[in-house]
Amino acid sequence: MSTLTDHGDPAAAAALHQAFPDTTMAPREWRGDVTVEVQPAAELDVLAHAKEQLGYELLIDRLGADRGEEASPRFEVITILYNLTTHKRLHVLTALPAGNPETPTAIGVFRGANWFEREIWDMYGVKFSGHPNLERILMMDVFPDHPLRKEYPTEGAGEFAAPKRALGGTRDGTDGQVAVNHNPSPRPEREAPDADAGTNGDDA
Repeated sequence: MSTLTDHGDPAAAAALHQAFPDTTMAPREWRGDVTVEVQPAAELDVLAHAKEQLGYELLIDRLGADRGEEASPRFEVITILYNLTTHKRLHVLTALPAGNPETPTAIGVFRGANWFEREIWDMYGVKFSGHPNLERILMMDVFPDHPLRKEYPTEGAGEFAAPKRALGGTRDGTDGQVAVNHNPSPRPEREAPDADAGTNGDDA
């Protein structure tokens, strides 16, 4: 099944880049979606222009991504917008450094960005300046890390690590392995029902 779509809007992306030629990069297209990359300082102006001038009034998603510890810039914040008239999508991306990933909150343009930004902070540690309540939304408040960063181990870390005894080992977790099944075995096939089963005795 192909994931290629025709939902992207190259014309709107080109218009956005034309309106902000010094702070955006030329649009790029991938599998039918179109992305405009913008410098963090200009992100809110670009989002507001897309909303007010290009008809992208609906915020679909605002999500984070980690390119990896060696990448520079390392983090991305991607905002997905939707035009209710043309039924097209537009992606706006801003890239942030590893050391201090921070960009202004988009709540002033799209009020619905609130919880999306809290999730990005929770999972990746990206800060949104001006956010009224930038607190964890999925992890508990005492959780010390950002679990979707590339370096965070699958089994967790410190006191939040999965117990080793989950797969063999001692009861106190000092031995054994963590049960992280990356290649689950197929479900066992059910036995075929007995052909004689289910008779109700009418032939007696």
